[in-house]
Amino acid sequence: MRLFLLGTPVLLGIPAALAKTAYQELYFNQTLDHFHPEDSRTWPQRYLFSDEFWDGRGALPNGCPGPILLYTGNEGAITGFWEANGFMVEHLAPKWGALLVFPEERFYGASQPFGNASATRASRAYLTTEQVLEDVVALLASLKATLAGAADCPAVAFGGSYGGTLTTFLRAHYPHAVVGGLAASAPIGYYDVDGWAAHGVDAFTWSDIVTRDYA
Repeated sequence: MRLFLLGTPVLLGIPAALAKTAYQELYFNQTLDHFHPEDSRTWPQRYLFSDEFWDGRGALPNGCPGPILLYTGNEGAITGFWEANGFMVEHLAPKWGALLVFPEERFYGASQPFGNASATRASRAYLTTEQVLEDVVALLASLKATLAGAADCPAVAFGGSYGGTLTTFLRAHYPHAVVGGLAASAPIGYYDVDGWAAHGVDAFTWSDIVTRDYA
């Protein structure tokens, strides 16, 4: 177990001084290509895990000790997102008696499918939103199958920015995996290029707003 403290203010005004929840740094033997089963290659995916509050205080009628709170990655080392997420780690988890699971996105942090060769163009062909979503679903399924008491526990996804996009797509395309999701600042409309005109935006809208605000 390693202890990390928040160094900056967190969501919903949770003070940094309260951020004392420890996590375990674990690894999951993840599939490299979820869409070609003939490819049997795997890689070690890092995820952060805490059952500190999963002690029955949030017990459900079906026998589950408490819900699973799942953070859907981002483009960076997962440790930083744990440190910045007081809402889940310091507020919701103790309140709901929840299990915390923070998978790290492939090709970021310690989750490098090809080790030192992960930065090559050929390697990055495996860095897609579809593959990332399958990673999350596979890890969650494994935890439910192997962790005592977790089989019938509902999972709720959380994410912001691109992580919010992942939460939205996870709930939309894998409703069997998560019962709900909280997606903050998820730029879903960005992917609907054909719908840009109806909303008065184009490829430069975001940069134009930033430039105007800065000026």
